[in-house]
Amino acid sequence: MSDTLSVRSAESDDAERVREIAESTFTQAYALSPQDIETILSTKFDVESLRTQFEEDDESTLVAERDGVLAGFAVTSADEGTIRWLHVDPERRGVGVGTTLFEQAVEELEAEGVEDVRGIVLSSNTAAGAFFERFGYGQTDEWQTDIGGLEVVEYAFAESSDVESGDDARDTEHTDSDWPDTTTTDDGQTVHLDDDVLQGTEGAFVAAYTDEDRTEEYGYYCTNCESTDVSMDSMERLECENCGNVRRPDDDYDESYL
Repeated sequence: MSDTLSVRSAESDDAERVREIAESTFTQAYALSPQDIETILSTKFDVESLRTQFEEDDESTLVAERDGVLAGFAVTSADEGTIRWLHVDPERRGVGVGTTLFEQAVEELEAEGVEDVRGIVLSSNTAAGAFFERFGYGQTDEWQTDIGGLEVVEYAFAESSDVESGDDARDTEHTDSDWPDTTTTDDGQTVHLDDDVLQGTEGAFVAAYTDEDRTEEYGYYCTNCESTDVSMDSMERLECENCGNVRRPDDDYDESYL
């Protein structure tokens, strides 16, 4: 195979494939219940509605094809200056589809006169922040919105020069001073905390070690509730048993689910 990757505007015949990719990525990469996923799919990714949307001028849906197969999509709005719903087929991750879509979407918005492009994502997408950081973007705002009766929180990301500091920055973005060097577990053991952040739905997770040199792993520390009662399943999904903070694995930040 030639591994050819191209981007074009969506056509009506792409609707079913776009819905299929959306369902796969919501299931694998978002901290959402099956019921919540179905609500979003029926509201935003109804096949007949997509066919109509792809022909309208107010929103532009870009699709990426790899060797003739639709591998991902992104929805842009020149009026709002936004990129939403950037999704990549889980079976075609890690080959530049997300990066290509994002860069093409930014290029097209700027060509239409948008000066400050923003990426809008659901807070339940725990990998979005790391993806945007690769392009020099940071979180600037958040708000609550309604999707088919489901209350969700959305995050807005913009280029770092536009990122606000202080109280306007997201509460869940931690610095080295936001947690101690050591903490005590429920059974009285002292563990040493790492500096590397793994962002969760409610706050960051950091690795915990039983030795000062940080070579013997203990588990993870939840900065949201200051607990070490954190479990990891076979898919490397982290969940704090104390507060419900969750992080899903994101093996490659090019594997975009925005």
